[in-house]
Amino acid sequence: MPAAPGEAGGGAALSTTTELEVPRGGPSWLVDRRLQGAALVATLAPPSPTEELWRYSPIAERSLVDLVAAKPGDVPAGVVDAVLAKIDAIPAAVAVTVDGALVTLERTGLAAAVRFGSAESSGEILTAARDEDQSLALHDATALDLIELEVPRGLAIDGPVVVIHLISDQPEARSAPWVAVHLGEGASADLIEVIIGGGRTSVTLSATEAQIDAGARLRHVALQDLNPGAWSIIRQQVAVGRDATLESCSVSLGGAYSRTRTDVAVGGSGATSRVRSIYLGTEDQVHDVRTIQDHLVGHTTSDLLCTGAVAGSSRSIFTGTIRIRHGARRSDAVQRNHNLVLGAHAQAESVPNLDILENDVSCAHGSTVGPVDEDQRYYLESRGIEPVEAERLLVRGFFTDVLSKLPLTAAAPLVAEALDRRLSSALEEVGRDA
Repeated sequence: MPAAPGEAGGGAALSTTTELEVPRGGPSWLVDRRLQGAALVATLAPPSPTEELWRYSPIAERSLVDLVAAKPGDVPAGVVDAVLAKIDAIPAAVAVTVDGALVTLERTGLAAAVRFGSAESSGEILTAARDEDQSLALHDATALDLIELEVPRGLAIDGPVVVIHLISDQPEARSAPWVAVHLGEGASADLIEVIIGGGRTSVTLSATEAQIDAGARLRHVALQDLNPGAWSIIRQQVAVGRDATLESCSVSLGGAYSRTRTDVAVGGSGATSRVRSIYLGTEDQVHDVRTIQDHLVGHTTSDLLCTGAVAGSSRSIFTGTIRIRHGARRSDAVQRNHNLVLGAHAQAESVPNLDILENDVSCAHGSTVGPVDEDQRYYLESRGIEPVEAERLLVRGFFTDVLSKLPLTAAAPLVAEALDRRLSSALEEVGRDA
């Protein structure tokens, strides 16, 4: 059964491990995971921009450990309905969390064999290995609930599964939403995740993990549309099995600092990973995208396309790695990052990497950083369109092309509305700079 509002996965009582508040309650495996995470936090140094994985980021400005745990409250009236109204499909199931605690659950379109809701038993659905990163350890130590989706062999879910993470506006608060997906052999599912709300100085540590077994397919769209000033640190870890397919897109629009790290292990012959990322920076936002395409065996395919724009004094950071392991012959990997810089004070950093330990592979990477195409601008202006309007048309066209590549068309209206709202602000900044 889902937790009631404010109960946070079986109880909001707190114990202290070192100086970190660790939630109590819930299944024994979750209690153990929290304690393991807290013990690891105590041994690890805080993330630092001197580390390659946090290079260029503002992470040194905040102490993640010193934040207080958010206290989940009620779901604001109308917020969930507003999100669902922008999804162009009837959801098979909907879960709503507040500050990481499951508060409502509907599964009207799911077969009885599908497990969906708060993980109450063993936590066996989790497959991702933990590395020594304090932010991830802190997530595990402070998570209130794990929302799991487990689809048995050969079953296809009709309609998207929607998980809405509401973040309260408590200042200096930390929350840890958590979703885990396991698709059995030949199964398929569509997942839409939305993170909204947030206080001006809050930090959301979000984790999504997925295991896609042989011949299965997962389509996933994640939208982060937090309030101004909030921080978001998202970790996505996916293992793709033999002849299985991942199609994923992360959209980062809100917050002051938005970081998404996506690690995909392409681990079975014939496996395919197609990952997309979209970001739009305005004012002094920082959008930070880190990716790893890890080919464990041969005859695997990965395709990464990361696109975004920065206006005002915002910044973007892209660091991507294609890794080809020993024995992964006939792997095919592509990585592309395209950035529009829409003002004299905006910046875009792009660092593609190749780590190839095998021969007989096909790998390519490339990045572009620059303003809108001058030839296209000239074409529009030569036909009587004012310079500011020409810029608007070209930027909108850039994102229209990106939206056409969403892996899940049901999420297109939701993403388009959020993107258009943010884009209006960015284009106002472009107009002021013109």
